[in-house]
Amino acid sequence: MKFPIFSELISTSRYLVAFVSLVVTALYLLSLSERVRAFIYKQSYTKKEKAGLILFFGVLGILASEFGLKLFGIIFNFRDCIAIFAGILGGPVVGIGAGLISGLYRMTGVIWTGFTGTIGFWSAIGCGVATVGAGFVGAWLSKYRKINIKTITNKEVLLVVLITAFWEVIHLEVIVPLISPLYTTKTISGIAILFAQQLLIPMVIANALGILLFLLIAKDIALKREAELALKELRKAEEEIKEIEEKK
Repeated sequence: MKFPIFSELISTSRYLVAFVSLVVTALYLLSLSERVRAFIYKQSYTKKEKAGLILFFGVLGILASEFGLKLFGIIFNFRDCIAIFAGILGGPVVGIGAGLISGLYRMTGVIWTGFTGTIGFWSAIGCGVATVGAGFVGAWLSKYRKINIKTITNKEVLLVVLITAFWEVIHLEVIVPLISPLYTTKTISGIAILFAQQLLIPMVIANALGILLFLLIAKDIALKREAELALKELRKAEEEIKEIEEKK
């Protein structure tokens, strides 16, 4: 006897593992570059660097919309966690900017289905607003909770994961159900029940897992950079001691 639900779950799980593995591998390869480690560890970014980060994470959010994962015929993605991570890494301006770019692109779903045909119509505005909001969540975490990659603790990582998960609940059970009925025939209760039954858990898990991996890898990069700087300082001190001894 075949069970289509389990078959689709297995297929989606494989896709999810492959996607996560690809992201982790790409970030790991980037971390091998001393220039990348130095950039992530910077105390502050110039306006030009912030603009580059906004564009990078904004495009990454767009790609998350275009290449979401399909479960039971519904698309779910990692877009919100990207906007939140952008705010933590680059600061409030970067988080809000990245959220605006990817969120506004998601809203274009009211007029087309995207390059890959995965951008839905009736949820477009609500999902776009939620992504813009995710950028503000990242900005709040950076500015008011003082969370940044260089000093983030395991407790703060857990806090960010929980906040990201909570935001997905707000996204799917509050924002979209309240906005979509304004321009479609769907009802608030109908949307909330549909999402609760088919989309809520995958979206919460996907975005919580995404932000967890982003933070852990970025934290590891920052630790490696700290070790590099400490080693350079040690070598510099050894050279100075050697020069003093030679002068004696």
